[in-house]
Amino acid sequence: MFKLKIVQALNGDCLIVEHGSQDEPCYLLVDGGPGTVYKNHLKKELTGIRNKGGKINLAVLSHVDDDHVNGLLDLLHELTKQRQKEKRETVAINGLWHNSFGKTLGAAVKRGVSRQMDTGLRQQSLMPKAIAQARSIKQGDDLTVSAQGLRIPINDDFRGTPDQLVCVDNLVEPVRQDNLKIWVVGPTRGALQSLQKEWKAWLAKQKKAAKVPRAMAKAAALELDESVPNLSSIMLLVEAEGKTLLLTGDGLGKHLLEGLHQTGLLKPDGTFHADVFKLPHHGSVRNVTPELFERITADTYVICADGTNDNPDFQTLEWLVKAALKQGRTFRIIATKETDSTKALVEQYKPEKSSYELVVLAPEANSITLDLSQPV
Repeated sequence: MFKLKIVQALNGDCLIVEHGSQDEPCYLLVDGGPGTVYKNHLKKELTGIRNKGGKINLAVLSHVDDDHVNGLLDLLHELTKQRQKEKRETVAINGLWHNSFGKTLGAAVKRGVSRQMDTGLRQQSLMPKAIAQARSIKQGDDLTVSAQGLRIPINDDFRGTPDQLVCVDNLVEPVRQDNLKIWVVGPTRGALQSLQKEWKAWLAKQKKAAKVPRAMAKAAALELDESVPNLSSIMLLVEAEGKTLLLTGDGLGKHLLEGLHQTGLLKPDGTFHADVFKLPHHGSVRNVTPELFERITADTYVICADGTNDNPDFQTLEWLVKAALKQGRTFRIIATKETDSTKALVEQYKPEKSSYELVVLAPEANSITLDLSQPV
């Protein structure tokens, strides 16, 4: 058995992989979506898993952005209250993969960033993007504390590595869970080291901006807001029943190619084919290139987005269709929401003439399920 359940996560991600057998199903939960997603959608899915006698064998937070971490936080907070009151818990969780900000970048950088964020929030000098990042860092720390309080092992599969981070360099062989194999294809250690340099540069700019005259402060803050680095996403290749699934969080396409190359999964010609490819960063044009869609192909592309920040970008969808037309491939797009971009795609590239099918999650539905064990 090998199924992907795409939960309605609005502008975020929330995915459940079901594997194992009908008699003994296993579950992998990746991300929890933003606020309201747990209450309105995810909790129902998890309660259904529990009622069938199942549990979450592994939960993964791809990175600490609100639209990925919030639902997991809501889940762990609820589990904590249920355990304290000795009530039946929503679902059991055996393990968590989570690269916290401090673990990823080191204690010194974490302290410096936290000080600057706290100062900026008090002085109201941080702009929206930096404020959101400050909130996400705290959410990641809260997730760690909640998991520890519930005695959920964090990054247990990476014990014995120097930093116990979920990254390509720390996993020589795929992790096996029943009939499932999980490769980490991002981030690489090189990507994490580059990220650390970016945060150090951000700190240096913050200190420099603190010394400029008040009249220049707003312009300096705006410039800094555009330069806040994002944490590198955990990206996974999941395989079972001879089928493959790429889960990419908000990762960069170039990092995905680097990870697939480093793990030896790219073909000699530099290409890779997956049965299902969850587009990175909700289909943002900033994370993909035309080359990516020519080198990494799939039968089904999943887009988790609701139009927030124009995601998915029309250009991303156009690149995808053009790459497939160039290669003579047929494919399917599954979107969690109809958006201006998906409407424009259908208008400009008619599905029947461009060899693709567009499937949109029904507005009233909690999720849509792909059965990878069955032929498309």
